[in-house]
Amino acid sequence: MPFSSGAKRLWEIIDEIADGLIATPGGFWTNGDATWNTSDKTANNARRCLRYLNGTEELYVALEQINQTNGINYYYTGSVWYYGKGLRIVFSASWDYTGHTYPSSNQSTIIPFEGRYNGGVVADMATLLVTYYLWFESNGFVLMGKPEPNSTDGEQASFLAVVERNPAKEYSDGYTNFYAMALQNRNNLYDGADGVTSINRFRGILRPFAYQYPDTATRLGGFGVNGNGISFVPTPTYYAFKSSGNGKVYYVEPIIHNVSDQLTPIFQGELWFPWSETVGLIDGDVVAVEGETKKFLMKALDSPDSVNRINYAIKYVA
Repeated sequence: MPFSSGAKRLWEIIDEIADGLIATPGGFWTNGDATWNTSDKTANNARRCLRYLNGTEELYVALEQINQTNGINYYYTGSVWYYGKGLRIVFSASWDYTGHTYPSSNQSTIIPFEGRYNGGVVADMATLLVTYYLWFESNGFVLMGKPEPNSTDGEQASFLAVVERNPAKEYSDGYTNFYAMALQNRNNLYDGADGVTSINRFRGILRPFAYQYPDTATRLGGFGVNGNGISFVPTPTYYAFKSSGNGKVYYVEPIIHNVSDQLTPIFQGELWFPWSETVGLIDGDVVAVEGETKKFLMKALDSPDSVNRINYAIKYVA
């Protein structure tokens, strides 16, 4: 089934995503590198490489379990360092089959949902359980996750990760049909300072290979669904809401822009959308799209170290 939920280790979730995409109809996804697997869960070695080929559109997507704190200092302010482990997503147009890795020319984001102040992260990603909600299909996947509590790592976060392809562009732009979005319920993004390598930055949006936000020269600014490349404004106040008049749910599919602005729509996301609490919707609601078989599951996730919640609907039935 394309939707699943439960509690697994991150490397198990990576395998489920990779194996699931490879098995989807069309044969567009294949195993990009057989040497990339999850048998070794130490350091950053539990990983998968996927190749997408559809006519002339070719893309490699690497999914890595980052289980090594060194070099993943993802946010700095004053004299406080935050260290992290988690999921890294890398887009590349080719693959180095000699070195068995992505080339230096790539786009990437790391989602460090296991974090700690001023010290190495204690949690072992080989054994840490993540409560997750996952949808995958031939056009990509959307994943929401929440790690099990760890008394030592005080910066644990829930997260959203989306890798999606929309075949229906608004215009030809010379780039792929993919984008990625990543965020957490705390400590979002990386400020780009203090010498951390590009591959270890937490970015909110990847649009291969048009732009990424923030880029390597951009210090942190505000990031939300309404801005910096993705927008969603059904009302001035709410994302999605349930009408008090007719009981229906109203939402807008996320608009993905072709640069980091609000004025260059290229296509819309179809696997997810944000929703708002206090306006008729609650965690666990299922929203059926009128006139279609498609349904969405509304999820609200806090984390062991934050009561802030991320509220997203993910595809539940095709």
